Amino acid sequence: MKRYYYLDYLRIYALLAVVTIHVSASIVSANPLETGELRWLSGNFYETLARASVPIFVMISGALLLNDSRPLPTSQFLKKRVSKIAIPLLLWSILYYSAGAFSSRYIFSIEDFIVKFLNGYIIYHLWFMYMILGLYLITPLVKILVQNAIKRDVEYFLGLWILASVVLNFMEYLVGYSLNIELFFVTNYVGYFVLGYYLFKYQLSKKNIIYSQFFLALGLLGTFCLTYYGTISNNGVFDDYWYEYHSITVLFSSVGIFILFKDILFKSKQDMDDKLKWFSQASFGIYLVHVLVLNYLYSFIFGKVWNNLHPIIAIPVNVVIAIIISAIITIIIQKIPIIKKMIP
Repeated sequence: MKRYYYLDYLRIYALLAVVTIHVSASIVSANPLETGELRWLSGNFYETLARASVPIFVMISGALLLNDSRPLPTSQFLKKRVSKIAIPLLLWSILYYSAGAFSSRYIFSIEDFIVKFLNGYIIYHLWFMYMILGLYLITPLVKILVQNAIKRDVEYFLGLWILASVVLNFMEYLVGYSLNIELFFVTNYVGYFVLGYYLFKYQLSKKNIIYSQFFLALGLLGTFCLTYYGTISNNGVFDDYWYEYHSITVLFSSVGIFILFKDILFKSKQDMDDKLKWFSQASFGIYLVHVLVLNYLYSFIFGKVWNNLHPIIAIPVNVVIAIIISAIITIIIQKIPIIKKMIP
């Protein structure tokens, strides 16, 4: 299958963005009226730039999996794809649970591990693995749908998804209630999955590419300003609606960034540096490792950065440090035969 390098660059953006979210979280979750508005706004700025991370990861998967026309029986597809998620999910869950028990977050027991593992409660960032596993399980069915659909059919699907997962959620946020209608088939991350397929397969006109960048600017500005306004209006209690992956502003940002990389920044890019190529390929491993790095090196490294630098500087510094250490650990894991299955 032909390699599309803009997807590699998008994957690198998404990785940097998700680490930025986790580094910035402690700043934006604090009350700005108590900790200082400038500190809080610094975190809000970086979070705003990063909120498209998970949608972009899902859109990349949809672009690659749903556009793959190679014949592959469902059983073989599931064996190939599901095992690449299920095995690392189990192994990292064991590792994070053991680390939690060692640091007295948990009282270790097999029963407790099983309950937390089945419910996705072991560590916060592994929720993504459960979500992507679900998407992989339905991929053979979604492929039948989209590959036998015309463009307008896919647009109808996406329109229903925007109604069910974006508009109705906004209605709930705005007025406290929503429309009770059965639209589960087109809700949540399957929409971003199909959206990735759509943007990959169908080329936008030059006019729509320009519009997409307008919506990107609108999405970023809206996320930043509306989160600030909502939080201040709530006496400093964090209003996280505009950070949600199915908010209107994050949807605008996600589409705009995908098109920015595809049709503007890397439209004619035919190759990339080997180090960047490895970084893209290793992004999943770095994603899995980085929370362990952030949690257990906090007092040695990250806390000292927070104490000595303003968040506008400390956040990118801590992101770079976390990425470098996580990349080194990923390299080590990939070179050890016994444990290299921990990295998909």
